[in-house]
Amino acid sequence: MVMKKCPVCGVSVKLENLERHVKNQHPRAAVDVRSAISAEEAREIEAAKRPAGPVITAKGTRTIAIVAVGVAAIILIAIFNPFRGVGPSVGQMAPDFTLTTSSGGSITLSSYRGAAPVFLEFMDINCIYCIQEAENTLPALYSAYSASAQFISVEIKNVAASEVESFRSRYGTTWPYGMDTTGATSRAYGVDVTPYFFIIDRNGIVSAVFRGVPSGGYAAYANALNAVSG
Repeated sequence: MVMKKCPVCGVSVKLENLERHVKNQHPRAAVDVRSAISAEEAREIEAAKRPAGPVITAKGTRTIAIVAVGVAAIILIAIFNPFRGVGPSVGQMAPDFTLTTSSGGSITLSSYRGAAPVFLEFMDINCIYCIQEAENTLPALYSAYSASAQFISVEIKNVAASEVESFRSRYGTTWPYGMDTTGATSRAYGVDVTPYFFIIDRNGIVSAVFRGVPSGGYAAYANALNAVSG
């Protein structure tokens, strides 16, 4: 705090308050206060008039650093998402599996290799999008392509087989439903949402992948099946 003596009464006042003091206490005094203030003091007065910036403590600095790291981590996860599935891509071999079906039998993917392409769906009977596809699209697709392709659905949740059978009956999706009770098959295919579709050619190679319902609907599935059914 810089103090300065009043040139009229000699009282010490804050430097930035000197001019106001003279005007208020000595209104008739013929004193030019500015002439009594040095250039350095004038700069100090101007600096005092400016609003003080926020004072960042050491704790505040640490908090800012932690928040910045958290935001950067969120951005990286959004971009690269290490938790997203890393299943087979187009052109890669589809992982083989053998699953018990909801009807009590079993199904092995590789048993269709060399014989027929496969329309493979990973689904959940309680998923609204899976229900919509079972109700509006997949039965018609099955009717059109069941003679040339094998349809398989895999229930990814550990639900009762009777519930899956009720689902099949309700929507007329009569192809086999494998029960992935351990989640191993879903993990092998990198399934992180439902529905998730793989079109697999006769050689067991993934020809198309639909993560979620494709925007083209029936036509998207049909085009993918046409590509492997020739």
